[in-house]
Amino acid sequence: MVTIVKHEWHQTDVMYAIEIDEDLLQEIYPDMEEEEIANLLKQLADGDMDVEEVVNDAYENDVELDWEHQEDDMWTMRKGGYDVTYELGNESSWHVEPEPLPHTHKCTKCKWTGMNYDADWHWEENFEGEQESKKVCPYCESDTELTEAGVKEKKESDERAARWATEAADEDEELVDETDLEKDLEELKREFEELTTEVDDDDSLKESYPEDTYTIRIWGRTREIGVSKIKKAQYEYWSDEDHEDDLSDALNENYDYEDNNTPKAAQFDMPYYEYQDKISFWGFDQDDTHMTIENSEGETIYEGDLENFFSEAHGEEDSRWDCADELEELYPEYLGKGYWLMWTQGGKGSCIQTTIEGEFEPKKLKVFNWDIQGTSVITRLVYDGAELDDEGMDGEHDNWRGQWAQFDVYHNEK
Repeated sequence: MVTIVKHEWHQTDVMYAIEIDEDLLQEIYPDMEEEEIANLLKQLADGDMDVEEVVNDAYENDVELDWEHQEDDMWTMRKGGYDVTYELGNESSWHVEPEPLPHTHKCTKCKWTGMNYDADWHWEENFEGEQESKKVCPYCESDTELTEAGVKEKKESDERAARWATEAADEDEELVDETDLEKDLEELKREFEELTTEVDDDDSLKESYPEDTYTIRIWGRTREIGVSKIKKAQYEYWSDEDHEDDLSDALNENYDYEDNNTPKAAQFDMPYYEYQDKISFWGFDQDDTHMTIENSEGETIYEGDLENFFSEAHGEEDSRWDCADELEELYPEYLGKGYWLMWTQGGKGSCIQTTIEGEFEPKKLKVFNWDIQGTSVITRLVYDGAELDDEGMDGEHDNWRGQWAQFDVYHNEK
């Protein structure tokens, strides 16, 4: 029996509609006279007015447009213009919805439960003036604690770490067995005398490794990025040299608008992480990584950075363009017309831990990334066409710490 997988490549049009009348235009343009509003509505009806400009003006003047969802039109199906491809599949080609993992964390005050990565980061200044971070409830920002499943998961992680430490200690004891020490030293001496300048290639990557469980861990410089449209008044106030240095405090809710006489229209009514409706993702810098790959026995088959891994996996004669797929690029000047907020929360240390089951072929490991103002930021690891899940770094390997943040506002005229 053979499994065949069929792919249909469609495009879908998600449609919304809204009725704009004189009352709504008056709300968007409160300074216009009735005659001007009537003329503007006529221009819209005749197609002489740029609709996108009205939508942008509504957003900038804090007027919410009540769009009504109409339909999702898979127009490639209707037109018959979609592409079809086929490939050989296997057992993993049959999609089975996995059982949801039990929640490992809960709020100490409200009823929120979730996973560690569902919680929010909260930064506080310690007595040395440094920023320290902790995970808090995403709803009420209270401290979190482990659920019963979380306690069990931590216990298993601690037991695993203790077992590895014991095994390492046992190995050290064997190495220093005094009864064989003299014989070992003599053997080492003979090997040293016979040593040549030939390069030992045992540590280089092989084309494939036997069926096993392989654990990949990556550490490096991380980024969480959000982009959202803001109002004209917010841009004008926070781009002014008298206030631009306070933008970070305002978005972290550590700024007193009343004491600083900040106009209501220029104030932010939410913390920075709520402003990510245009672009939102997390990743790590491709040129700043440390990577290890271990088998189920804890033996390291690779240690180095991601760039060298790809070089070794593909070799000089093979193209390395297949190692990475660029999803999108982010340059503020190309976001489109309007006023924009872009924020970045950065850290250093733990990035991702994931596993590959079965035979491991290094060439099949690749990354998806974004071009962020000239920096390649990896957002996903993919093996043999399937995205690898981030399982969360083991406790003994988890050394993430927040280091830096950046907040900027931009104005694009087109």
